[in-house]
Amino acid sequence: MRLNQFALIIILFLVISISLSLIGILSVSIIDILSYLLIVVGMALVYGEGIRQKGLSVFVGSVIFLMGVYFLISENFILNINDGMSIPIILIFSGSGLLVLHIMTSTRIIFLIISIVCLSSGITLFIMNSRWNLRTFSHSVMPVFNYLWPTIIILAFLVFLMRKK
Repeated sequence: MRLNQFALIIILFLVISISLSLIGILSVSIIDILSYLLIVVGMALVYGEGIRQKGLSVFVGSVIFLMGVYFLISENFILNINDGMSIPIILIFSGSGLLVLHIMTSTRIIFLIISIVCLSSGITLFIMNSRWNLRTFSHSVMPVFNYLWPTIIILAFLVFLMRKK
């Protein structure tokens, strides 16, 4: 897909979503629309640039996708995340982006190692700086998982299909 076609699809998505929201047919907020837009842009970048083996675009696309998911979840669910959680979230996003980069492109093992380090340090910092324990974590994650399970399955299936190539 060319950049012009992709930009046209994004503009049409925004115009149609906002129009339907203003008319009252679609009941979503601007944050939801922008979250969906970030998810679509991120998936398109990861898929389109993963085929061309462009590493930076795959990394940026996966981070954009995760930002869209984060904004969508934080808008629709009550997450007790304080302001001091920025560094762990950045580490988790960058670790996930490097993991997707390693999976989607034929890169060296160093991206996998850096990904594991970023993910484990981000998760460790997140757990250490929060008041969460395993029980509160499961109570927080289960509604999110119940809401997004089709998306998770589709993404896992797409990653599996991409890895086979």
